[in-house]
Amino acid sequence: MTVVGLLHPGEMGAAVGAEIDARVIWASEGRSEATRARAAAFPDAGSIEALVDEADIILSICPPHAALDVARQCAGFTGIYVDANAISPQRAQEIASLQPRFVDGGIVGSPPPAEGTTLYLSGADAQTVAMLFVGSALRPRVVANASAVKMAYAAWSKGTTAMLLAIREVARANGIEDEWRLAASELADRLPRAEAAKAKKGWRWVGEMEEIADTFAAAGQPDGFHRAAAEVYRS
Repeated sequence: MTVVGLLHPGEMGAAVGAEIDARVIWASEGRSEATRARAAAFPDAGSIEALVDEADIILSICPPHAALDVARQCAGFTGIYVDANAISPQRAQEIASLQPRFVDGGIVGSPPPAEGTTLYLSGADAQTVAMLFVGSALRPRVVANASAVKMAYAAWSKGTTAMLLAIREVARANGIEDEWRLAASELADRLPRAEAAKAKKGWRWVGEMEEIADTFAAAGQPDGFHRAAAEVYRS
């Protein structure tokens, strides 16, 4: 049976791991009690070194700022390394230089079994990884550039959320929040969801906005939009 090493099972990672048609293992060394609870269904390899030795495929799902370090910790791995993090295409290439059998990935949607969540995959071994999810609640889709799909999607979905929160603060600072809510009621109606998202996930979206900014800059587009969005989530 194929063995998949899952690094590291946060809310999304644990949910994705539950959808995999294979033996899924993880590494508890240095992880929090919350992570241990989420990973209770998966056999524990103990350390990353032991996981690297046992796994045929490694699936990295972590905050984007940690993606490169996680790949470095798996040095010497000869199986298929899947980075499914919110990173720029440039960062994906950097990780690909460390892992000889690299699959670029990107997840769009809420943790499965939420309807419509898609795992985008690119690379020579992308179809092999996609087969792990056939018939699951997570839809695999092989594309030309998975990290670019994720960046383009999040540039809008999370970028506009940051802008909305910043606009509300400008309205408050000028004492016209009530009038703004009346004038832009369709935006004000989105505020509770935006506030909840920032409170729960804003800390990890800082790095994602910076990755998106790098993606924009590499495409010759202004990167200031998402540098500013990172500041909104950092505040």
